[in-house]
Amino acid sequence: MKRFLALLTLAVMISTAVSAQNTPYRAVIGPYYDATGAIAVADPTTTIIVDLTIEKEQTVVGPYARYAQKYLDVRGSLVEKTSYTIKSAQLSVATGNDVFVVPQVAPASVNVQSHIAPEAEFAKVLPDRISLSPISAEDAAAQAAQAIFTLRKKRVELITGDAGENVFGGGLKDALEALDAREQAYLELFLGKKIVTTYTERIVLPLNGTATAYTIAKLTADGLQPATAAEGEAVKLNITPSGTTPKLATMSEVDSRDKTALQVRLADNVTCVVMVGDKMVGSAILPAFEFGRTAYITNTAKR
Repeated sequence: MKRFLALLTLAVMISTAVSAQNTPYRAVIGPYYDATGAIAVADPTTTIIVDLTIEKEQTVVGPYARYAQKYLDVRGSLVEKTSYTIKSAQLSVATGNDVFVVPQVAPASVNVQSHIAPEAEFAKVLPDRISLSPISAEDAAAQAAQAIFTLRKKRVELITGDAGENVFGGGLKDALEALDAREQAYLELFLGKKIVTTYTERIVLPLNGTATAYTIAKLTADGLQPATAAEGEAVKLNITPSGTTPKLATMSEVDSRDKTALQVRLADNVTCVVMVGDKMVGSAILPAFEFGRTAYITNTAKR
């Protein structure tokens, strides 16, 4: 049995270097014999992979935030809030057989932009107790503020040498770092903290014929939601074909009436842009069969 050429490999490029290729990506179209000798039917399609890098910013209010202005003359956040921002988008493609050839998704990372606590909890810094009587929140805040001023005074004394002659060199550095950490723990009670989490969401989008505009998701106050969500800012993928007809530079085309010819689909190098509102967060030039053309080439796999 004569074997037709098996489905040609679809190479994937993620950078704009794709446009520099002299030969467009191609895949067999119609019936052919696969590597096992079975008859298969190829219908080249394009699936675009969009990896969105999302930044979640959470503001956590300190327990003494309402007293920050009174005792420290600074303003602490009084409202806990969470916001999401799409920082960037990375685009790639997959084969029609859903064999994904895409970059690995970066693991989520957390950056606590606070003082010393590594989580959303506050350091266990308590006011001094000199009796069994309950202490009000305002009195506790006043004691915490006084502790901050005491720590700052001790820092100045260490730096100027007024604290004594036994703290110098590495010991001085360690002492100052300990004072800094202690002060920041108290400040956190007034100023709160900011927690920034960065993670990646992957969207798999099979192209719908020659459609050039897609809403791929919605960005809401609760994070990324499906494109069908009723509310949220639309995350869109816009596709612009190259406007040129893909041509074969390394292989001669033959007449479509040649019964021994191999029918292939040539992909067009389209420009893909991801938009969040009016902001572009990512772009790439990728091969898309839906915007290409069909060609016939000599079947070099005949035996």
